[in-house]
Amino acid sequence: MRFRNALLALLLVAPLGLAAQAPPPAGPPAALKGPFAAMQANLNRVPNAAERERWEANVAMWTVKMKKTVLEADDLDIMRKPFATMKANVAKITDAAEKERWDANVAMWEVVMAAPGKVAKPGRDAMVKALDTIKANLAKIRVAAERERWDANREMWTVTLRLM
Repeated sequence: MRFRNALLALLLVAPLGLAAQAPPPAGPPAALKGPFAAMQANLNRVPNAAERERWEANVAMWTVKMKKTVLEADDLDIMRKPFATMKANVAKITDAAEKERWDANVAMWEVVMAAPGKVAKPGRDAMVKALDTIKANLAKIRVAAERERWDANREMWTVTLRLM
């Protein structure tokens, strides 16, 4: 009889103990860590100052975005400066293929910043279209290091869309 009572007590108390455990530590999903590290490590191989500025702004924004699923006002404040830098820089790109990639990247950041919580279906559809543009455009990249950066960026957007 005592064994049954002890077992019953254990069955009642064990779920409470599991519920009281701390949630997993906050941080980027594992699927984002590899591409982000590749993009970050690749920054030193950007030969052009204007292109480096775009990539540094992009990495700065990803750094903020990776910390939280839902961005808050403080996060958006941090992201506004690199976003403005990126957007102004992209407006000056003369190579059509590169401009197409960066315009698509800017479009996705615009959606994320306009809807820092849950992105509505029209915004998500716009992001999917922009990501498709980047995917199709990757074949136009001739420099291996640049392709590596864009592959990492594409993978980060792919994972981000999956998590939305």
